[in-house]
Amino acid sequence: MGDLYAVLGINRTATSREIKSAYRRLARRYHPDVNSDPVAPSKFAQINEAYHTLIDPERRRTYDRTGSVSSAAHARQANSAAARAARRAYYQERADRIVNELLQREREETRARGKAVYTAVTLFVSTFIVAMNPGLFEPTGVFWRVTVVLLFAIGVRHLYNSLKEHLDHYTYRPSRISVTRPVRRPNKRFKRSAAWAFVIIGYLLSVSAGILIGLLTESFSAELLLGDTNIADAFLYALVYPPIAVLIVDTMYLLNLRSEGL
Repeated sequence: MGDLYAVLGINRTATSREIKSAYRRLARRYHPDVNSDPVAPSKFAQINEAYHTLIDPERRRTYDRTGSVSSAAHARQANSAAARAARRAYYQERADRIVNELLQREREETRARGKAVYTAVTLFVSTFIVAMNPGLFEPTGVFWRVTVVLLFAIGVRHLYNSLKEHLDHYTYRPSRISVTRPVRRPNKRFKRSAAWAFVIIGYLLSVSAGILIGLLTESFSAELLLGDTNIADAFLYALVYPPIAVLIVDTMYLLNLRSEGL
């Protein structure tokens, strides 16, 4: 065998920590369980012998002084122990990778769930507030009207994309019944139609509750008794402003996630 220090890729003044680090790196690379190269077993044996010679202070001093390693019997024993250690390192690394993947999926699921909740709550709450007192949201001046129209156009597109993303993530479309193909059980919890019904009914309930509370708290003017102008405004603004609110809240939520590095 050549220079044991060269086998591990370290210098002669390397510390025990550097020797262990080099060994772990090389063992994971050349272990026969993970490397199918025909030369991997012999390379792995050299790495084991170099490691067990240099990690032991007495054997290292003997090697530095004589340039020879211990007996073959001791080397075989060391190789066996090193192989077990390498297998443990390999399976430990595999377990760590599985745990990290699970944690990453859990973080992604938490982000998706949080974004879905923010979207739904913002849509319903903003609809309720606007319908309860539409006079507060009447745009004054050409500039504000143009701004509201532009934000509404952007908000509608954003709301559509957000709802589509959430529905694709959490809902499924029932497959057609076939006598020739077995029906596969969906891996998602909700039907697409049920989710759309939840969104539509929730929106209509928010509008209705807002108008009702507005009436009870006298937010509407006395002209309500003579016509339906304010109710029409309530429905109009309840269509215009909620997409803008969802756009703003979702943007703030994403900025917060980025600032936290999630």
